[in-house]
Amino acid sequence: MPYQLAAYNGDTVAVPQIVFTHLAQADGDTVRTALYVLQTGDTDPRTIARALGLNSVEAARRALQYWAGAGLLEGSRRAAPAALPEEKAASIDLASLDDPYVAVLCEEAQTAFGKALSRSEMQRLVGLYLQDGWQPDVILLCCAEVARQGRRSVAAVARELARWREDGVESGEDAERHLRKVKQREEWCADAAAQFGIAPTALTRWERGAIARWHEEWGIGREMIDEALLRAGSKNTIRYVDGILRAWRAQGITTVAAARGQGQLSGSNILATERPAAPQPAASAQKDLFNRNWAALFDDEEG
Repeated sequence: MPYQLAAYNGDTVAVPQIVFTHLAQADGDTVRTALYVLQTGDTDPRTIARALGLNSVEAARRALQYWAGAGLLEGSRRAAPAALPEEKAASIDLASLDDPYVAVLCEEAQTAFGKALSRSEMQRLVGLYLQDGWQPDVILLCCAEVARQGRRSVAAVARELARWREDGVESGEDAERHLRKVKQREEWCADAAAQFGIAPTALTRWERGAIARWHEEWGIGREMIDEALLRAGSKNTIRYVDGILRAWRAQGITTVAAARGQGQLSGSNILATERPAAPQPAASAQKDLFNRNWAALFDDEEG
């Protein structure tokens, strides 16, 4: 049956033309976000996600970023440093692409880094989105993370994103979970470094991985690490303590009380994690090497 507009005398909301021009390319959540903001003036992603029943706060952030790039919204953050003329031209050229995320991606990345990006950096940044398939919110989360680490470059972002993909990060929610895990691991490493009396920056990659394994895979806390350190005595290295903890785990010892009831570990019961030494030839083999008639062997080869 045909339909027509019903008579309506309630409150109305003026919708800018820019919203209608994006109806074909914006998804439902993005359009709903625009209407909500126009009606309430509220741009808090948490409030929007809750009010509209969105899947996540990240979905609201993505919608806000979309409309900021489209020109419906404007950022309230401090403006990024002024770019050189050539960089401005590059930004305008990239922003002319028919995708509102491009402009906001370049602007937000420059704000995160606290500096203007060169033309090639902007092209690489946009390439992460258009060519490598990363969502803009994930790229910006990564920009903030590498900036926190003091690595303010798009090349660092590309390398970090490659590691994130190996860890299964694809969406904004994945990225947030990953960053929470990274923060937790940093706290564990700082705590363990204090226990071993070393600086966190002195930890090797293997040692950081071992500490994370103790907590994440083995469920070992600070008390068990302290107990293992007591058993280690003067051999208080992370590798040696890892061997003690590995031995306890193999024996089903999961508490300090159980470890103390088990008694002192002998050296043969500690599962060493050092690289095994290269096997030495048996004494008989060494004797054969010295007694061998090398001249006759060379004569045979020449013949």
